[in-house]
Amino acid sequence: MIHRSFLTVVLVLCTLSTLLTGCWDTKDINKRLMPVVMGICKEKNQDYRIILQIPSPQKKGSQYMESSSATINNAVDNIRTKSEKSIDLLHIRLFLICEKTAKEGIGDIIDYAIQANDISIKGLLAIVKGDFDDVIHHEINANPELSSYDFFSEQAGWTPETTIVRLWEAYRNIKSNTQDMSIPILTKGTDTLYQFKGSAIMGGDKMVGEISSDEVLIYNVFQERYTGGTIEVAEDSSVRIKKATIKHALNWTESGPQIKSRIRLKVEILENKNEETEGQITKKLKEIIEKRAQKLITDLKSDKADVLAIGQLFRKRMNDEQIRDWKKIWFEDLDYEISAEITILNSIYVKSPNKIKKQDQ
Repeated sequence: MIHRSFLTVVLVLCTLSTLLTGCWDTKDINKRLMPVVMGICKEKNQDYRIILQIPSPQKKGSQYMESSSATINNAVDNIRTKSEKSIDLLHIRLFLICEKTAKEGIGDIIDYAIQANDISIKGLLAIVKGDFDDVIHHEINANPELSSYDFFSEQAGWTPETTIVRLWEAYRNIKSNTQDMSIPILTKGTDTLYQFKGSAIMGGDKMVGEISSDEVLIYNVFQERYTGGTIEVAEDSSVRIKKATIKHALNWTESGPQIKSRIRLKVEILENKNEETEGQITKKLKEIIEKRAQKLITDLKSDKADVLAIGQLFRKRMNDEQIRDWKKIWFEDLDYEISAEITILNSIYVKSPNKIKKQDQ
């Protein structure tokens, strides 16, 4: 015989199960707008101008919504107010900041994005050089929202000659005493959506200089993000870097910090029209890499911006006061030495018309 108490428990559980089913606070996808790009630029009156790029299957392109206000949050709320659908910021993949604002400081922008509950901290950052509206509204194909992100995707258009910075990395670097960051610079493309123009040197939250595309190679090697690329050694010869690593030897003397870095490159020769020897190519490539590295560090010391995060390497050797003064004092006094070690893996793919003729004969 079934006890009455047992029946009561079963009835209660059944009642609760009906209450728990369903998602009462969900919104139909047709009632939501999901921006993938947010453009941010300060106007002359210091108001933030916000532009949201939203995929629009009906238009086979993108829809743009914008507003201006004294704060980013209020500008976004203004866009939400005039929108006929709910705006979901969780899908924003790319934040484009105009150059003028980057030079004034992006600390407020990063703080807003990190503190917002509906923005992914994995979003990417880029600085726009030139006409901000032209770059934001520029479209090449029917899916510009995908192209925007693909330029920074390691599985798509990203190359080791460009930098890549996410929101959480920018927040960490701005708050750090021993490292800065480099943010890619974009302009309007001609046959492509964007064109990379090197990277910005960020001192704290302000843009204080620029790194050329050639010097970005050194930056990515220091960041251990270099996955291979092609370098022109001379007018008629080029090599492909298959692997790049870096090792550091640190020392702290009475005069200050010292570092000796050795960049090791494993390369394949792609073109060698002048039929130079492997030794000649190795020597030229070594000179190119060391010259770029020396120039980059000299410029960074002048700008007092440690985008290579050398301070992080010395962090365990410094006291609290030295850590606080790293960018102001010790980085500028840094004694550095950089050398490159080149290994040519093979020359199977050497393109030499003269050699081909000899073989045919």
